[in-house]
Amino acid sequence: MTVAPAPTTEFAPNIALGVAGALIAVLIWGGWIILTRLGVTTEFSPSDIVFLRFSLTAVLLAPLLWLRRDQLRRDKIGHYLLMMLGAGAPYMMVAATSMQFAPVAHVGVLMPGTMPLFVALYALMLYGDRLSPWKIVGFSLIILGDIAVGGFGIFTILQNDLGHAWIGYVLMLLAAAMWAGFTLAQRRSGLDPWMATAVVGISSCVLYTPFYLMTHGLSVFQRAWGEIALHGLYQAVGSGILALAAYGIAIQHLGAQRAATFSSLVPALAALLGIPLLGEFPDMAAWFGVATVTFGLMLATGAIGPRIRA
Repeated sequence: MTVAPAPTTEFAPNIALGVAGALIAVLIWGGWIILTRLGVTTEFSPSDIVFLRFSLTAVLLAPLLWLRRDQLRRDKIGHYLLMMLGAGAPYMMVAATSMQFAPVAHVGVLMPGTMPLFVALYALMLYGDRLSPWKIVGFSLIILGDIAVGGFGIFTILQNDLGHAWIGYVLMLLAAAMWAGFTLAQRRSGLDPWMATAVVGISSCVLYTPFYLMTHGLSVFQRAWGEIALHGLYQAVGSGILALAAYGIAIQHLGAQRAATFSSLVPALAALLGIPLLGEFPDMAAWFGVATVTFGLMLATGAIGPRIRA
């Protein structure tokens, strides 16, 4: 008498679903850069943007966190903390503040454009992941693009006394490093994408809202309600929930490094959207940086070039 094998519960990645999630996240991020840049250079402070994003996110996701609370584990608290730091209120404050200092083409190159580089570096240092020759070439091109944008920007600042744009460049790189940490932490948290989004949003609200109310009160609601609704809904529902969950789906089905690769599409998208929506025309250094970073990311992730077996 033969015994039928027990059904397997091993997770089966769905490449098409992962790619779809990554593309949805990229499209939302392109608009997020434009809207955040517009907000922090007009009516809102970075603190206002962070408050609007996570207060509404927490309200919408609280029922989900309660219903799926059985996924939470005490031995994963460190991962949850890294997720909150890397994609929650601290990340948003750094990212939004950086956008006060530089145009969207520079934001796209130095923030989402460099994030996969940090993911690869973390994986190399923490897990010993190998870098193929094509990855090394790709990451070298990313660094070249960053130097083209950041170096030219600093030169322009020195020549024309444009203030403290270098602060924005430093903060953009810091934000990229933080998001890379979130990418790896979520992969190892054991949470499904929606639950991971709820953990990030609700923990950020709990920790940040008291600080915001003590320092700013309810001053954000003195702005026009149409502007509050636009920024609040896009930041919370679009970027804070849909994009984060879609990116989580990409991580789940593609892996951390392959999911991070899709951010190679963001620099060009942000630069193109910035022309009609903000009137920001990228200079030649920015276009060179966008092209170089995009090509470097495609090489580094195997989207183009020969496939090398590990």
